[in-house]
Amino acid sequence: MATKRNSWLRAGTLAVLGLGLAYGAQSFTEKEQATSVKKAIDLEWKFEGSSNHPSQSLDADNYSPAGSATCGGTPQTICKISAPEDASNPGHPDMNATVSPGVTVADQISSALSSPTPTTNQTVTDLRSF
Repeated sequence: MATKRNSWLRAGTLAVLGLGLAYGAQSFTEKEQATSVKKAIDLEWKFEGSSNHPSQSLDADNYSPAGSATCGGTPQTICKISAPEDASNPGHPDMNATVSPGVTVADQISSALSSPTPTTNQTVTDLRSF
């Protein structure tokens, strides 16, 4: 009887030990990587294009740092936008930068120009005449 009890005790101890080792090994393999999210700094950009056509308004090369650019007149097109600088195209805005989940700078520009009279939004900060 004592040997039967000892064998159950031995089996139970080995099972608990095995589960502990398995859990410990798993915790080593599933380490969560610390991720840091860098928020790019938005800069003001002046639109140098002459129309609302997407080929111009969505082309980053048609924007330059706004500096002290003045806007005004009848709101017919974009004057200034707020967007981070494109790391692969310095001196121009990053049209693919995320403004909010699922929405990019380019999406916001398209949205601002979608009606006959352009409107401002989080990205398009000012309008001007042609």
